[in-house]
Amino acid sequence: MMETEILDFMRHIRPRIATSTYHRKLWQIGSFFKYLATKEKSPANVTRADVEEYLSGLQSSQQFRQSVCGVIREFYEFMLLRYPHTSPEENPAAGIAFKPDKSEHLPDVPSQAFVDEIFARLSDADDELRMRDRLMAELAYGSGLRRAELHRLNIEDIDYENNTVQVLGKGNKVRVVPLTEQALDATRKYLLHRRASRGPLLASKTGRRLAVQSVYYTMRDRVGIRPHLLRHAFATHLLKNGCSIRVIQELLGHNRLSTTYLYTSVEKSGLKRVVQASHPRAKNI
Repeated sequence: MMETEILDFMRHIRPRIATSTYHRKLWQIGSFFKYLATKEKSPANVTRADVEEYLSGLQSSQQFRQSVCGVIREFYEFMLLRYPHTSPEENPAAGIAFKPDKSEHLPDVPSQAFVDEIFARLSDADDELRMRDRLMAELAYGSGLRRAELHRLNIEDIDYENNTVQVLGKGNKVRVVPLTEQALDATRKYLLHRRASRGPLLASKTGRRLAVQSVYYTMRDRVGIRPHLLRHAFATHLLKNGCSIRVIQELLGHNRLSTTYLYTSVEKSGLKRVVQASHPRAKNI
């Protein structure tokens, strides 16, 4: 199974990746070696054909298979440097190609009316958990935060003077994003009820930091929408109302502009309205 080598690999990559990415990669590489064990195949003698057979058997999207292949490739690159005597002569995942995936993998964007209904249901929150739920929704939709970012927020990250919040994003990259008036209001009411001034912003019933998975299930089951859908709506609604795509990129914390385009699915008619309203030579469009 190579438990020692896997743990060594995970310690090697841990400082450069987010916690959620760490656990995903640990699960992916562990699952691959469990597969090899069922085939009674030594990890030191893995071939490209073995990796391709494993990937082809995964009942998942091409994007996920590419992700798994990348982790396997990364692991064997590490092995060839750290444990050359117990590794294959060549990286078995190197050179594996995937056909271009031209399909769009975008969720349905929640409409403005649907989002308004969610906040209408949360507007009369009068107990601590309901106040917390409203705050999570305000931060996910008002500032476009990921669930892991919501999980990591501390009370000290809120800057009431400048109406901003400091966010620890993917790859431990810090960004500062604006807070809406509604998010600030929800924060004040929630913290006043909790009587807290330091520590985790979003807390469980016991007062401990809300776990990443708890953020997801709370939003899905108690608020009625997954957190990433509100983040997606945040970007899409901004774009439809004329916000620059590069500003949205900065707010979302994306390294590449192409990633932002995937999150901002907008009808062509919507883009045309933006140009007509904003461009100085748009009268004839």
